[in-house]
Amino acid sequence: MDDQERDAERERRQWAAALVAGLGAAEDIERTLAAALDPRPDLSAENGVRRARAVHAAALGFGPAGCAAAAGIPEAMLARWRVRDPAFDGALTAASALGPAHQAGGIGGFGLRLLLQAVAGGVRASSAAAMAGLRPDQLLRLRRANPQVSALLDAAVRQARGRRGKDRGTRPGHSYRLVQVPDAGPRKPPG
Repeated sequence: MDDQERDAERERRQWAAALVAGLGAAEDIERTLAAALDPRPDLSAENGVRRARAVHAAALGFGPAGCAAAAGIPEAMLARWRVRDPAFDGALTAASALGPAHQAGGIGGFGLRLLLQAVAGGVRASSAAAMAGLRPDQLLRLRRANPQVSALLDAAVRQARGRRGKDRGTRPGHSYRLVQVPDAGPRKPPG
């Protein structure tokens, strides 16, 4: 490898690292903007946004795992929402019909973002690929064919390793946020 190729590789790695780090920053910015509008987060409003993200993913042709990843929730929660909310289930079903009818092919930028966010969060690349609608062999071919995608995935893996390194010696715990739950009326006393 000559100096020019090494410089190009180094620039690609730096670009990829900055882009992957920016994915997390974009989520932080969105939360900050929502808090600026309403400093007391409302769970139902947040869940509405998450449902909209899931419907968006379904319209792009993603399956349940991709829709759940887009919404930032576990797949089991997506299934519960579908059972408990017929309007949401209908919207997701209708949006799912759009995906195959209008899909241009490939995972697109949205799917690549889901894939990178999942890998950077510690999800194995093969599982993240499935969320984005790719088989592991398709992901491998994509990496081999596109050095930018390969650099992005490498950066996401490095970010995940960096997080694990920071967490050494600590037990994984739950993350809690304080939200306002609208009053649903008087509650019955227990028993």
